[in-house]
Amino acid sequence: MPLLRVTLTPGAFDDAQKARLAAALTDASCRAESLPDDPGSRMGSLVLVDELAPGAFYSAGHPADAAVAGVFVDWQVSAGVLDGARKARFATELQDAATAARDGDDGRLVVTSCVIHEVPEGQWAQNGAIRRLPEITARARFEHLTALIDQR
Repeated sequence: MPLLRVTLTPGAFDDAQKARLAAALTDASCRAESLPDDPGSRMGSLVLVDELAPGAFYSAGHPADAAVAGVFVDWQVSAGVLDGARKARFATELQDAATAARDGDDGRLVVTSCVIHEVPEGQWAQNGAIRRLPEITARARFEHLTALIDQR
């Protein structure tokens, strides 16, 4: 189940644009993880948005608030859920989502970056318990990993 921590450059996205971006990133990460398109499966899909303070973003050592609309993602996902093709598709969809959410051109370059943190088996604690991939698969219903459900 996707957990995305999103950091935005200062003033690049208004509240409506942030909401569109969060919805698009939820959809993209759920597609990458092959989660069914239903509320029960997507309930645990979380997007945490943080915006840098004005003057806190630099590029090449120079203030870049006015030059860049940046979306920087740290994505935590259980090891074994994503393969190379799923990661590549998400990278494309991340850029598309950031560009579409902006829906206007104020001259800023739209830049995205994502670090995918694959959490090793037995290292994800949730709601007071360690969650293992077979259990997570049963709850989330990853369509490509259903064979793991019997391993619980």
